[in-house]
Amino acid sequence: MAQSAPRVWLITGSSSGFGRAMTEEVLRNGEIVVATLRKPSVLDDLAAQYPRTQLLVLPLDVTNEEQIKHVFAQAKNAFGHIDVVYNNAGQVFYQELEGTSTNLARSRAIMDVNFWGAAAVSLEAVRFFREENPKGYGGMLVQVSSVAAISGVPLLGFYNTTKAALDSFTEVLAQEVLPAWNIRFVNVHPGWTRTPISSSDMLEPPAVYASEPAAVTTKMRSGLDAFIKSDALADVEVVTKRIWSVTRMNDEHLRKGVQEGIPGLVNMYVGMDSLDLMHAKIGRLQGELMWNTKVHYEY
Repeated sequence: MAQSAPRVWLITGSSSGFGRAMTEEVLRNGEIVVATLRKPSVLDDLAAQYPRTQLLVLPLDVTNEEQIKHVFAQAKNAFGHIDVVYNNAGQVFYQELEGTSTNLARSRAIMDVNFWGAAAVSLEAVRFFREENPKGYGGMLVQVSSVAAISGVPLLGFYNTTKAALDSFTEVLAQEVLPAWNIRFVNVHPGWTRTPISSSDMLEPPAVYASEPAAVTTKMRSGLDAFIKSDALADVEVVTKRIWSVTRMNDEHLRKGVQEGIPGLVNMYVGMDSLDLMHAKIGRLQGELMWNTKVHYEY
């Protein structure tokens, strides 16, 4: 992937949060953005600041596969190729898993956007990098996963599920592509970050047991507003700059972060809470391995 000319990015979920922040970061650095979102008018302020030769705003609902193909085709018509696909569109709500029994439609909708939508964008990105970009040119697919994919977080059960599923999907996809296609994958796990989805407005009615003092979600619900307003949440612009800088790394530096056995896939953990959760999970898995090894040989 040539770094001398401005790169062309296709970004999903550009209306707010990580999508909006990355759109602004890419534009500030003189690169080109195909910004996609459900309501293009949300980006009218940016469209007024940048020419269409640098910013193309297109409507996209990631649950619509034909529309996904159409925005990729429009990107090619406008700029000839795509260097980076920033797969970011997503939704969230906070509720106990049992509480969602009365709200299954919303739970299914989150899976449709966060997993099936992201999967459809991923597959079209791989096809585009292989068949539409010049042969061997390749591209980079950046998956915006979450700290919630590392370890289950109460109140975020279905969001956890969608991100964990996307992680597994990405691991398999990275193994199935051919090295000659020159496709790189960066799977980003941001910690708690100050974005519109980090809001108590996303809190749904509690499950019947959630008022019990012993319920873990009782304390979480009562402290959610204070947590969201605290310094524990990272600034989305700071996190975004870090992600952008990794996408600029050359192959030699990226290879240092590649998982053993999965060439081309880098897992990125952004924020100390994300790193701490990963460290804790490794410790837990080591403990489980030791116990299961003991069971295997002694029982």
